[in-house]
Amino acid sequence: MNVTSITDSHPRPVSINPDRFTATAVSGLIPIAHLANRLGLLQPALDYLGKAYPAKHNTLVSAQAMFKQRLFGLVAGYEDLNDHDSLCNDPGFKASLGSARMAGGSNLCRFENRFTREDVDGMNQTLLDAFSIANSRLQLLPKVSPGKKRFIYLDVDSTHVDLYGNQEKKSYNGHYQCCCLAPVVCYLHGYPIAVYGAAGTSDARKVLEHHFVRLHQRLVAMFPDYIIALRGDAGFNSITLIDYCERHRVPYITGLSPNKVSKKRKIRNQKRQTVKRFTADGTAVKITGNIDYRAKTWTNDRRVVARKLFDKQRSQMDLRLIQTNIVHTTDINNPGYFGALSAKTDDDLYSVAYCGRGNAERWIGEFKTDCFGARASAKKFTTNCYRFVLAMYCQLLLKVARFAQMARLRSHGKSKKPVKEKTVRLFRRDVICVTAKYHETAEGIELTLPAHLHDETGYMAMIEVGRIAMA
Repeated sequence: MNVTSITDSHPRPVSINPDRFTATAVSGLIPIAHLANRLGLLQPALDYLGKAYPAKHNTLVSAQAMFKQRLFGLVAGYEDLNDHDSLCNDPGFKASLGSARMAGGSNLCRFENRFTREDVDGMNQTLLDAFSIANSRLQLLPKVSPGKKRFIYLDVDSTHVDLYGNQEKKSYNGHYQCCCLAPVVCYLHGYPIAVYGAAGTSDARKVLEHHFVRLHQRLVAMFPDYIIALRGDAGFNSITLIDYCERHRVPYITGLSPNKVSKKRKIRNQKRQTVKRFTADGTAVKITGNIDYRAKTWTNDRRVVARKLFDKQRSQMDLRLIQTNIVHTTDINNPGYFGALSAKTDDDLYSVAYCGRGNAERWIGEFKTDCFGARASAKKFTTNCYRFVLAMYCQLLLKVARFAQMARLRSHGKSKKPVKEKTVRLFRRDVICVTAKYHETAEGIELTLPAHLHDETGYMAMIEVGRIAMA
């Protein structure tokens, strides 16, 4: 026992025991890796990488192993390639990977720089396959009654990823006022299924037009019991996209930028109500209804819903428009009838259906910050696109893990408070990045947890999730 010259605040002398023990800083990563392996969540990506980058006789670490290594590193909160030079010494991280051999930061960098456009596109397609596998095992989508269909939203949006070096496709975006890339992200019922990399000045409509037909066809084939409604802001007001939706009876709800003609149209079937607003008196008059408007470039009539907010004291008028092919009717033979969507009034269609896309902003923020989708530090454009896909996989795995954890908590009724989904930051702190004493034998692994945990109930629920994956 080595006695030091310092004392605590009581004061008591502090000594250091020279005997060492093995510990892991990511004990909660082991059940998450177990869940992913049991579900086969990563199998589509592993199969693709096995074909695109077959292992050679002198390859120490395979492409599949490097993909899992990078993904689990992001899940645990380690975003830099340099972090893996120290992660290789963490026994809990090794146990999660299932391999004692790990790649260093330089090997990971060389591997990611090998990716081509075809590889990025192939990995992008495996995202939807992974979600389909998780849904078939855990029922992530809402349940469907026999003989009926439920609608779910396909949210699309564009975001910016700031760039600070001499990187490919770097360009100045006047809207975001920065030099960036502008990827287009897609979420199905809140779960990430695709991300399409694009230059900073790329038109998001053109990017989505290039991929939407194939994406929609795959969605219809995988989820035939659901009505998939496209939802986006005015930036996705594309004639090509909307004409495709009209031809194939795909419901859509997109924003529509007001112009001189639409501003003069009278709002019909008005519904007036006083709502809370950050104005002088704290309220504003909200008017919702529909207008008779058709642009010359439209091939079909569309339902245009208008919403006005009026502040009397400042005499300010805020007009918002949305367009859709969903007809307000109960006639099932009507071409614009889409089940429960057609039952929505103009106010519900705007306030509930369209404004619900505000959740996509939260999901994008999670993708960029907590899942490190904004970490585009590579020089090659395709490498940065691959890192976008990695971040989407990280977000998907974390959402699936939190869904399974909440299902376990609800089934046991261990929590007196209503079970709510944690943010990624809190989930990492309470479940993943929990330091524990690690003891490994030939029979198994023994973890000794600290006396205090931020959320012991949630941690133990994550440990028990393995039973769900095996069911």
